[in-house]
Amino acid sequence: AVFAVISKTTNDVDFISYRSVQGILVYATQILLIGLAETIIIISGNGGVDLSVHYTLGFASVISAFIMRAMYALGLPPALTIAAGFSGGILLTIIPGWINGRLVAKVKGPPFISTLGMGYVLYGVALLISRGQAIADQPNYLGQIGNGDLLYYWPEHGFTWLKIPAAATQTDLQNIVPLVPNVVAITLVVTILIWYILAKTQFGQHIYAIGGNIQASIRSGIPVANVQTRAFTLAAVLAGIAGVIWTSRFTAGASNAGEPTLLFAIAAVVIGGTSMFGGEGRVIGTVIGALIIATIQYGLVILGQQPYWQYVTVGVVVIIAVIVDQLGRRMEHD
Repeated sequence: AVFAVISKTTNDVDFISYRSVQGILVYATQILLIGLAETIIIISGNGGVDLSVHYTLGFASVISAFIMRAMYALGLPPALTIAAGFSGGILLTIIPGWINGRLVAKVKGPPFISTLGMGYVLYGVALLISRGQAIADQPNYLGQIGNGDLLYYWPEHGFTWLKIPAAATQTDLQNIVPLVPNVVAITLVVTILIWYILAKTQFGQHIYAIGGNIQASIRSGIPVANVQTRAFTLAAVLAGIAGVIWTSRFTAGASNAGEPTLLFAIAAVVIGGTSMFGGEGRVIGTVIGALIIATIQYGLVILGQQPYWQYVTVGVVVIIAVIVDQLGRRMEHD
């Protein structure tokens, strides 16, 4: 509401529009995917957060771009090249995720230090592979995946899937409405899957149980170490998905692709009501938190504000969320 009023009075821009909704949803995808990763780790009650996920995102981005550039240079089909790049970028994140889990679950290393160390390793490897530069020269159609839409509507002609109608002329393009960006559709599917895992599977219930009371979980026979390892591995895979999506959007791989995302993602988790003490949190809360932060980011861009105001505004929102959460808990106890 604030952005709608200010944008209309200062820039004569309608903030509440379909284009704004699309922009906010696209902004939210990366924050949400990393936020879901942190939600899993925080609910599992390991006493901290995963500080490697944004480095994992950059690592996956570089790996996927490196594979696709090499295969594209060999003249292999774009579909095969993109599939191999995406698969390689995501699957290789299993390794650091598993190592993070074992360090925390078996070695009993503090998550803060263990994941930070792994993050620096991944960042260094990504820099070595990319030589500190963006990995460009990507196959055709990659940008269409990252920046295209699942569905297009052409008034009086109907809907088309995945691409603009071939019969449309340059004049017709302004009348064609893109619906559901591909990256939003992918993120939605992943979000539903994570919700199902946490809410409907034994693994998800074990995560909540361990976060609520780890000693009781051990006594009840839950394989705590294995569950914690799988939680960190799943978090790394989510970061890998975010990494290949970043590569598809910008048609390049970069080691610093996830650099600004970690704090925004943790903020989304906090705003969404996930308890930092573990055992409590919902996927829908993280979704709402990510949308709030994405709305702030998009709104400030529309108003032409400097990027650093995003940090100030998000920080204020997080502080307010913490205060409200603590007041709510005190009222419950009273």
